[in-house]
Amino acid sequence: MMEMRLRLVPEYVIRFREVFGTEWPRLQHAWQAIAAFQRTLVSDPKKVPFDRWLAGDAAALSAAAQRGYALFIGKAGCVQCHAGPLLSDQSFHALGVPRHAQAGSNPLVQITARWQNLQRGVSEVQYQSSDEDLGLAYLTRNPADAGRFRTPSLRELRHTAPYMHNGVFATLHEVVDFFDRGGGEGANKAPQLRPLGLSAAEKKDLVAFLESLSMDQPLLLAPPRVPESKPLADGGMNARPR
Repeated sequence: MMEMRLRLVPEYVIRFREVFGTEWPRLQHAWQAIAAFQRTLVSDPKKVPFDRWLAGDAAALSAAAQRGYALFIGKAGCVQCHAGPLLSDQSFHALGVPRHAQAGSNPLVQITARWQNLQRGVSEVQYQSSDEDLGLAYLTRNPADAGRFRTPSLRELRHTAPYMHNGVFATLHEVVDFFDRGGGEGANKAPQLRPLGLSAAEKKDLVAFLESLSMDQPLLLAPPRVPESKPLADGGMNARPR
């Protein structure tokens, strides 16, 4: 569906042809283009409270955020997977993330999920029985990797809701509640997950710390000009780069 929509934009057809050498835009190339853009979005440490605090600005982090940091590296155990400059171990873990409500009600979501499974070559049994995202298993073909996803960076977390691989949680409070319960249910669940027993005050402190990992203001860019779409029958679809 994405590829067909891209075909309807003559300017994109030309640009993809110039960059990737394909007759028509391909989904994999669209992902590569998006990833190349995302790599240009970098936090400025001078505008991130936690980074300023690490650099010696004692007033940069609130008391609540400092308590949250102690929980992050201690009782809550978040640092087991969220470590390093990007606050990610870059490994893959299954968390038992619940199914998004739209997966059972939104036709576009259902079509996309089914197409992804078919396009990535799952077995007929899997295709007929489930429309869940299999995560790392798409690449390894190992059933033990089903439901495992790369640990995301916590940078700019405050400005990048919704959360989890399927966007099922709208707020950081929901995310903290999920991990406090020990994650969800499912096969291949990461052994690091366990009930945390956080109090309501500790949860608020942990959220305060997580919010301190983002710049004070979101990194906003001017909306780009969206090229015009045209019907497939239009002669512009056959245009070649000049």
